[in-house]
Amino acid sequence: MEVIFISGIFMSLFIVILLLTKKRKTLADKILAVWIAVIAIHLLGFYYNQIGYWEKYPHLIGVTAPVPLFHGPLLYLYSLYALRGEKRIRAVDYLHFIPGVFAYFYMFKFFFLYSASEKIQVDKGEINDFHAFSVVLLIAILISGLVYAVLSYSLTLKYGNKLKERFSFSEGISLKWLRYCIVSIGLFFLLAVIVFLLRDGLNYSFPFNPEYIFYSILIIFIFYIGYFGIKHENIFVNIPLPENGETNQEASITKYKNSGMSA
Repeated sequence: MEVIFISGIFMSLFIVILLLTKKRKTLADKILAVWIAVIAIHLLGFYYNQIGYWEKYPHLIGVTAPVPLFHGPLLYLYSLYALRGEKRIRAVDYLHFIPGVFAYFYMFKFFFLYSASEKIQVDKGEINDFHAFSVVLLIAILISGLVYAVLSYSLTLKYGNKLKERFSFSEGISLKWLRYCIVSIGLFFLLAVIVFLLRDGLNYSFPFNPEYIFYSILIIFIFYIGYFGIKHENIFVNIPLPENGETNQEASITKYKNSGMSA
């Protein structure tokens, strides 16, 4: 399992490099790069916890706890701007990150005022200062992941039908690719909800660590992006410019915007 986690982390970093070194990056490319980097941090935090680094370096405890709150918003914004093709993110869209930022702000005392031994006690449940917060954070993460997955999929239905009516949406990102991404993340959070209900709601004791299941889904998702992004979807390569200087995707977006359809 250790090899799988290391491979997933390195694949994540590789994808980020490919996206950031792409010459004509779209806003969606940049959002995807940030999101994959966040996934890499999430996987790295879980991996370090599993191999005992949190006990060896207690100040790492809790550093990645609020990170899953960013998956849903980044998935939604990636879906939104991949479909709309806009070049600048709207100021209102930064509001999606407020829960994650607030969680880190709330944990400020834990990060900077607790000693190493106190952090270990909190992690083991011997100090209950953050017990209620941990429960609320977990519920918020699960709800956020599922809600944003549904919202993202609804975007593909809204924009997909309009795009199919007017022109072929085959350049760069495709609806099939995007929907697979959304379903993968939705499945990740759905399994997390099921585990939470069984383990904490019904006190069911799993004969194995159930977290490995949905983290494996996250790693498979990363390899899916890597494989299909390179082999089929032109996610990491530059599309040749036609004579008028626009990319094929930009030309399609221009045609969409000039078609009189509302966003």
